[in-house]
Amino acid sequence: MVTINIDPVIGKLGPLEFRWYGIIMAVAVIFGTYLFSRELRRRGIDPGHTLGIAVIAVPCGVIGARIVHIFDHLDYYIANPGKIIGPQLVGLAIYGVVLGGLAGLVAYCWWKKLPILRVIDCTALAFPAGQIVGKFANIINGDTWGHPTDLPWGIIYTNPNSFIPAHLLGVPTHPTPIYEQLWLLVVVGILFYALPRLKVDGLAILLYFWLYSAGRFFISFLRVNDPMIWGLVEAQVIALVAIVLAPVLAYWLVQRARKRSRERADESPGSS
Repeated sequence: MVTINIDPVIGKLGPLEFRWYGIIMAVAVIFGTYLFSRELRRRGIDPGHTLGIAVIAVPCGVIGARIVHIFDHLDYYIANPGKIIGPQLVGLAIYGVVLGGLAGLVAYCWWKKLPILRVIDCTALAFPAGQIVGKFANIINGDTWGHPTDLPWGIIYTNPNSFIPAHLLGVPTHPTPIYEQLWLLVVVGILFYALPRLKVDGLAILLYFWLYSAGRFFISFLRVNDPMIWGLVEAQVIALVAIVLAPVLAYWLVQRARKRSRERADESPGSS
């Protein structure tokens, strides 16, 4: 068993409160942005757009994450509406981060007339790599706790400031953030191999969505969340949609690319 007795709060300066969560998430964003910039350059897009995209996409990601988190705990926030907007950077759902961030990215690409799908593909590696770093924040916070377990690698939270419920303090639980980190390492490895070989714009981000969702669906069985439908939690419902929809969209993108290739061949001067 692993015991975690880290106070999520580093310290205070007057009304300001400094938390490990915010610092680690900032590092995750910086790391992901660096990888995103490298992918832009590799795909022939000016990496000078990185900062502009980040300025728009990061706040959109935070807003999207908070919205998804609120819907995941709707009963609590209906009873405590004052907690919907708060100063603490906690309760950020990854699907909301990704979808909100991509919405901001699309808006920037539309504004700057950049190839939207190609730029989106540049996030395919940045997202899971950033998640791996960000999960350390969840480990310290204790805000994505799992069900009690007697397995030797269970996590025991003992700090009263942890976000884990009081009745689970001192109780071994599944280390679900670590499970996600391990799966994300697999996702990153697959993407490293696959990205140079994917020649159709849009396939990279769809591959990320499919891989992450497949792992998240099963890991969520070990996490404690309120069921949404059919005994499945919100993240599992979103994961199922991604698992089904991603291959369909990938097939459509490939067929569209082939059709456009044939049309260009027919229009070339040497065609009969």
